[in-house]
Amino acid sequence: MYANNNCVFHYELPRSYQYMRNWNKGYLEWARAHAMTRYAEPIAIHVYSEVLQKFRLAAQGKRPGKQPPERLRKRVETFFDPLPFYHETLESGLVDTHEYPLHAITQRPMAMYHSWDSQNAWLRQIHTHNYLFVSPRLGAEQGFEDGDWVWIESPHGKVRCMARFSNAVEPGTVWTWNAIGKAAGAWGLSPKANESQKGFLLNHVISEELPPCESGERVSNSDPVTGQAAWFDVRVKVYKADAAEPRVSFPQFKPQRLLPGQDKHRHGKWQSYFAGMFRKKTGIGS
Repeated sequence: MYANNNCVFHYELPRSYQYMRNWNKGYLEWARAHAMTRYAEPIAIHVYSEVLQKFRLAAQGKRPGKQPPERLRKRVETFFDPLPFYHETLESGLVDTHEYPLHAITQRPMAMYHSWDSQNAWLRQIHTHNYLFVSPRLGAEQGFEDGDWVWIESPHGKVRCMARFSNAVEPGTVWTWNAIGKAAGAWGLSPKANESQKGFLLNHVISEELPPCESGERVSNSDPVTGQAAWFDVRVKVYKADAAEPRVSFPQFKPQRLLPGQDKHRHGKWQSYFAGMFRKKTGIGS
């Protein structure tokens, strides 16, 4: 239907299906018929989670069966609360938040949102590289301008990159794209490509493990309930790079070599063959 309607096809649900869709029988049966859901059953949101309470009772020693390790009992008891509650990120309680006052988060560029391993060459030429988006207030406080090179530093590492002002950014937060900033030579990029020279990954300031704490020295830096990696939990500081520093992102690595099968010259003949097949089929170039 997208192909028949120039990529703008719109299907309007029957009016009776448009409301309370988590338990609307008509909608649920329609969604199941179109493979959007597995079951045509009401989707109930549990405000009180009996599953989490079972873990919590085990941590409290009030439930038979498997028990959490002693060093993790307090962690499980605290975070497996059956009712929703707010808490600071785990790392925030273990680092100096005066030294690192900012929250750093990432967001995939919209054009690359569902493209973990299919990112197009032309798309990467449009995006070329990323910036660290910050509030103009932070620039004024730290003495740097829009487009300046800055350092973003956490207790785990630091990255040099370019800053971009945006009034849409909350002053206590900085953010950038992820999935861009590949190393020189990776993905067939030229060693001098903007993505490797100006792009960067925030991963270099995010630790896979929490600082040593009562739960141990090798505790995963992840959500204690879901196990989701704590990409949004890192605390950082941002300051202007020295004028004498190279105008390239840091860290930099030796350009990667082509892997077997990536030799561009070996692909020429079969690429030309298929390009010719495409031209015949579409009539282009005839």
